[in-house]
Amino acid sequence: MEIEKWGDSPFEEPLNILRASAPGAVASRAGCAWEVEGAGGRIVIPSLGHTMAVRFPDVEVEAPRELSSFSMKLLTLLYLSKCTESAPAGNWVAYRELPNARFYEPVVARSVEDPVARRFGADISGFEQASCEWGGRPEQYGDSARSFELFPKVAVLFILWRGDSEFPARASVLFDDGASRHLNAFDLRMGAQEISSRLLRSAGPP
Repeated sequence: MEIEKWGDSPFEEPLNILRASAPGAVASRAGCAWEVEGAGGRIVIPSLGHTMAVRFPDVEVEAPRELSSFSMKLLTLLYLSKCTESAPAGNWVAYRELPNARFYEPVVARSVEDPVARRFGADISGFEQASCEWGGRPEQYGDSARSFELFPKVAVLFILWRGDSEFPARASVLFDDGASRHLNAFDLRMGAQEISSRLLRSAGPP
């Protein structure tokens, strides 16, 4: 378990918010567990089939090796600092349908959907096996689909269609309609990239 502490941008704002917050209330709002330890404690955050944690009062991020990227640590702090009481909506929407997301839509297609389609379009079983490593749950869409719990209130769905002689393979990433109440469009794009990069890494070259 790697422990890291920051005080510089882009971490400064979420750190300041969390340092001024009651951690038990933050945990409850975010759908996470608050574990008291001595004079402080830690918020335990399920993520992609693994567990992140943020220790208080210093607001230190604890990440297992599998989730110890710069982006995942930042997203964890952003989620805790922005999360609202709202429950997941239970409806899937395209990235472009999220508030203020159209500007980043080409980036999502280029950096998330296209690489997944190229790698797994002729390897559905490889997609499904790689998804298992990151807590992917089967869904009934396309030729194969898996939903991922980026955080307790932020779900992301990857749908894959096989390629054939007429049409190339295609992948789409969708988001729970309520995800934008907890992370903004830029954050959600970053989260989708974190999932896709892990799927590709788990599968290795075709």
